[in-house]
Amino acid sequence: VVNSDPHAGNLLCQVRETSARPVLLDFGNCIRLPEAQRLAYCRLLIALSEASVSKAREAMDGIGMVTTQSDRRPERDLEYMLLTFRDTGTKVQQRAERDKFFAMRKKQREEDYADLGATTKAERKKAKEQVLRYPKQVPDEFILFMRMMMLVRGLCTQLDAQLPFLRIFELHARRALIALHPPAR
Repeated sequence: VVNSDPHAGNLLCQVRETSARPVLLDFGNCIRLPEAQRLAYCRLLIALSEASVSKAREAMDGIGMVTTQSDRRPERDLEYMLLTFRDTGTKVQQRAERDKFFAMRKKQREEDYADLGATTKAERKKAKEQVLRYPKQVPDEFILFMRMMMLVRGLCTQLDAQLPFLRIFELHARRALIALHPPAR
């Protein structure tokens, strides 16, 4: 089940000794993923934790998420997802990391234009379609999944909560995949 509305009014925090667990209160904006999709998201989280371009591309293919650069530059899909799943922190930290990412993207665009030999304004205009990066295929549940992740990130940022964001999700993803093949007794 993916809850795409995890705001403060829909969440509680259950604290036991040294750990805390989120408790969902409202299931009005939830979807149940088919097993193959759920496992593809688990594989994506693991691929991100390993920073594996090939595994991330394979998982995103399984999800059905494709950008204009997925075939030519799959590392850029990984870079974007790693930005989304980076550790949480203060507003200042988050803004600095986001700005660094956008500066890297700008540099990549300039390199792409140079690789295409587009130096004049007219040549750049002609090559723009090959350089731009945008989604070509986005499954509905991916939008809800990303919405949920962004809301949780925003909540952490508002609270200045510094958490290993990806690591938290990755542990559950690994557990789900391991459960597919329990050890023989």
